[in-house]
Amino acid sequence: MHHPLLSLVEKAYPRQEWPALHAQAEEWAQSRPLAGLRILDGTPIYRNTLAKYAALLAAGAELAVPEHPAMPADAAIEAALPAFGIQRVSPEAWPCDIALDCAGQFSHLHPRLGACELTRSGVQRYANPRFPVFVADSSRIKLLETSLGTGDGFFRALAHLGYQELKGRKLLIVGLGKVGRGVLHYALQYGMDVCVADIIPHTLPGGVGYVDATQAHTLNAAILNSWCTVTTTGQRHALHGTVDAERICRSQVLLANLGVEDEYGPSIPAERVLNRKQALNFMLEEPTSMRFIETTMALHNACALLLAHEQLPPLAQAPPRELEESLLRSAGWDNLHTRLSLDSGETTA
Repeated sequence: MHHPLLSLVEKAYPRQEWPALHAQAEEWAQSRPLAGLRILDGTPIYRNTLAKYAALLAAGAELAVPEHPAMPADAAIEAALPAFGIQRVSPEAWPCDIALDCAGQFSHLHPRLGACELTRSGVQRYANPRFPVFVADSSRIKLLETSLGTGDGFFRALAHLGYQELKGRKLLIVGLGKVGRGVLHYALQYGMDVCVADIIPHTLPGGVGYVDATQAHTLNAAILNSWCTVTTTGQRHALHGTVDAERICRSQVLLANLGVEDEYGPSIPAERVLNRKQALNFMLEEPTSMRFIETTMALHNACALLLAHEQLPPLAQAPPRELEESLLRSAGWDNLHTRLSLDSGETTA
């Protein structure tokens, strides 16, 4: 018999939207590989996160989330969790076996078996761990979420705000890591006039401009010349001390951020940036579409099994490649054809 939470998710999403998590839930309901283990999960709490929880509960885990999440959350979903047997706890007062972390919010804890960190921003907090740590961000799978998923979420958020006519509009992308590449990928599909600002040059598709982000004058000119500037550096206060805050604040340029941190810095007030400097896609009911994020959540879950059943050294490491390949096949991404290279992260023309 299905757990009530699994039944709820099945009603909310077609199975083809979450194949990897659904397969986990079905398999783990039989094998119960996490039976009796206390798992603390720090994933941002949104509707599609329920599918992740459903798989962990099917595996027999005793599951808890922070009562005051450090990450963005849908308050209605958060309030409903206890009805499905998911505890809301103070992490410091709830000793856990495994911490499924996000942005390093549990790095000060002492999980008995280890942790898995979901994001790049949390990796530095696990630089010298006293227990095994898997870094999901080091995986190919994470590129699906971070590049394709976040890029898609950025443009869905713009549409939500009424900005739907994008063709020919000037977009400046500050930072060309995984998130920036995803924004570039979709911006070109929408026919936007795109420029990239970064501290190092990149090989870019034809027609895409480049600005040296270390040169304040040219960076400010590019921002002021854009219709919208979006920061994707992943660095707190990345533009502080470089941007001409007074001129930019007076301008009509849309400012957006897609990072966990405030990338603009204190000279640009929160009210001048869409969604008050929080990642723009997190204003949506579903910040990252289920199809792009479910494989990442399945990887996060699968690392809990490795921590529970393998003898692992106390260091931070990438998930095993064979685990990734298995999940990509399960999710139908093994033959993915896209202009975003999953191996190198490079955007090709």
